[in-house]
Amino acid sequence: MRLLLLVFSATLLASGAQAQAPSLDERLLAVARAYANTMIYAGRDRYGERPSPLFAAALDRHTFSLLEGEALERVRAIPKEEWGIRNHDRALTGANPMHDQNLYQVLYALSALSGEPSYHQAADRALQWFFTHAVNPDTHFLAWGEHLSWDFRAERPFLASGGDIGTHEYFRPWVLWPQSFSLAPDATARYAHALWAHQIGDHETGAFSRHGGFTAHKTGTDSEYPRHGGFYLATWAEAYRHTEDPQFLEYIKTLVGYFEGRRHPVTGALPAESAKRTRGTTIWPSSNLSLAIDLTDGAESVPEETAALMRTCAEKVDTIYLKLDHDLRPGGKGFAKVAAIDTLKGTSFTRPWATGYGEATDAQVANYCLLRYAQRPLEGYKTLAVAAAARYLDSAPDTSIPLYPGALADAMELMIGVYLLEKDPRYLERADYFAEEALRIFFDGGPLPRASAQHDHYESITRGDTLVMELLKLWAVRNRPALVSQLVWNER
Repeated sequence: MRLLLLVFSATLLASGAQAQAPSLDERLLAVARAYANTMIYAGRDRYGERPSPLFAAALDRHTFSLLEGEALERVRAIPKEEWGIRNHDRALTGANPMHDQNLYQVLYALSALSGEPSYHQAADRALQWFFTHAVNPDTHFLAWGEHLSWDFRAERPFLASGGDIGTHEYFRPWVLWPQSFSLAPDATARYAHALWAHQIGDHETGAFSRHGGFTAHKTGTDSEYPRHGGFYLATWAEAYRHTEDPQFLEYIKTLVGYFEGRRHPVTGALPAESAKRTRGTTIWPSSNLSLAIDLTDGAESVPEETAALMRTCAEKVDTIYLKLDHDLRPGGKGFAKVAAIDTLKGTSFTRPWATGYGEATDAQVANYCLLRYAQRPLEGYKTLAVAAAARYLDSAPDTSIPLYPGALADAMELMIGVYLLEKDPRYLERADYFAEEALRIFFDGGPLPRASAQHDHYESITRGDTLVMELLKLWAVRNRPALVSQLVWNER
């Protein structure tokens, strides 16, 4: 009954169905609270013989239950060609905290705002349980990321790829290390060591693969994506901060040295990978920029000798990135998404609205630039971000494609970020417009966002939790500015 009342009142607020229509800010906060309350009271693991405090990564938007039977098969059968999501990346039968970590950020923020402990307690219980139960006893890897999840009914890891061994791979950066080390310090430290043991294929050079075996050691040395290396470096830096174990410093030095040794002899750029499909001839600029962000963040947690190596490596990325032929003019090609390593000429570019595996919007990449500008205020990053934001001032969400809630979230994050930089009210007004569009497109009839503009179920892989976080952040800009920096954009 409590949940139904919360959902009913939130739906009224979101739709404005009252005698006096609520303000946008009232609706934003109501939607964030309704989403959080629904996940706490109906979206957790109540299945199988041993329920857990974990949150479901996919739900029926109307019953708030796991998808079952014909509904599950219908959703599972959506082809990648239709909406850009690969089936072996999905968590339809349980939990994947790396998919929904922004739900956790929303819960922590709501407790800070309201003083109600139930929000942060729900997040704490879920994280503590996951780090101590959803772990392989041999590798110490967690059942999360790109190809793993925790199955509620089977009550064991779901191995979506990699056969009996399974595949461990980061889905995006994990920004909740402080909470993880606080709630499960030993398990979290073991996981950090496991990245070295089971992701780094050559412990002498630091060569690695983004893929590692989950139940047994299996890795390689030719899929060394820079962004994934950044995720490992950030993990080890945070682990050192909490444990002061010097092994983590050695891991960091080895991997930074590996990246330095891979630079192109003429341009100095880092290749995307050494696998056969590109053979080191291509760079993925956003992957390199993500590495720079993690290097700089991580440098704050380690001794100066190691920190200096990390910052130097990151600054070399800046030099290359700002030379690329990004084109953010009105009608321009966008950010360089792929470029030739020897000429730095872009061969593929971003679009304002895009969906699908490996796709990125202008806004998503511009948010990398804002993150990097906050770390190192090079004017080139600000120029790129502001130019990208200007492209959205007259660009509406494209609902003719299976638009993700995450695409609206990225646009809102960019508008908020540029508004805070420029103090130009046009960007805050545009953030409000995107918020209204988000409420209309994704939240009609309930508190959980649609998986896409064309798919009426909830699935966190399309980043509905990120959209809720951005709605809450937009509310905070006008009502609780100190909260804005605590809601960390992590879509890289």
